[in-house]
Amino acid sequence: MSKKPNGINIQLTPCQFDYLYEVIMMAYELDVPEQKGWDMQTYDNMVDNVTNGTSTYLTNDVKGILHRPVD
Repeated sequence: MSKKPNGINIQLTPCQFDYLYEVIMMAYELDVPEQKGWDMQTYDNMVDNVTNGTSTYLTNDVKGILHRPVD
């Protein structure tokens, strides 16, 4: 049986997600990936992964959120 590749999962508040999205898209517009010599396919895939983010319940260790019980 083959192993699944490792990845990194982060939790963000909706506002933090919006900031991350804006930063990533601004870097795209400013050609930062090209200037840094980053692989464009990898960057494009990251943009796709960020834009395909889904909603989740946040854990207590997420910074920047007042935790309220979910009904």
